[in-house]
Amino acid sequence: MGCKEVRLRAIAHMECDLPQKFGIPRNSFLAPDLQGRIVFEAGFALPSAVAGLESFSHLWLIWAFENGVPGGGAADVPTDAGARRTATQDGDGAAAASAKWSPTVRPPRLGGSERKGIFATRSPFRPNPIGLTCVKLDCVELTEAGPVIHVLGADLRDGTPIYDIKPYIPFADCHPEASGGWIEESPWQELEVEFPAELQERVPTGKLAGLIEVLRQDPRRAGSKHEPNRVYHLAYAGLDVAFRVDGSDLRVVGVNSG
Repeated sequence: MGCKEVRLRAIAHMECDLPQKFGIPRNSFLAPDLQGRIVFEAGFALPSAVAGLESFSHLWLIWAFENGVPGGGAADVPTDAGARRTATQDGDGAAAASAKWSPTVRPPRLGGSERKGIFATRSPFRPNPIGLTCVKLDCVELTEAGPVIHVLGADLRDGTPIYDIKPYIPFADCHPEASGGWIEESPWQELEVEFPAELQERVPTGKLAGLIEVLRQDPRRAGSKHEPNRVYHLAYAGLDVAFRVDGSDLRVVGVNSG
């Protein structure tokens, strides 16, 4: 059978504290306290559509990389092998777009120096711009504009279009005997975060834990040079967070309004 194109509509979008690619966790739950809100688009903001959802602890999100269309529009998702590649975070904060996908990528966990097959990784540089994320359900809020789903641990940028939401079902989705493949041989090295108390006070209540988790994951691109005097800037919750990295130590040097 020949391949055909499918049109998907965004049913909702993510609202969170990370407006840029830089700093987005490379997988869900690497920053388990990172807060997010799923806001439904017109036509899908129906309380009846989420009836019973609050009884689950975790959810699956199917979403679009950056060439998806926010705001309830439709996005072309080609299913042929020559599909376009999306412009989005590739785990090192870079963005790229190409008319042709690559069968191999350089995973950040390997320092960006070794290649693996695209289907043996979770790299966003895939034949189709589709992402899959498991998040923790915090609560379902019923507002006059429709239901809002509060979640924790999402690895999505603010404004990301969401195509579908499904409950995580432990007996079907959890496999304790599963193997982590080559990833188990390359554990991720988190940074030690030094965050002066006077700077922590500038972070809004409830946002500090998620920010520290994001910094601990090292927002810099994979294989970054050792530049201990370089100041990096992370946009988070309306703030500009400045930091330096020396080896495995990260020090926050400034927190200002973004």
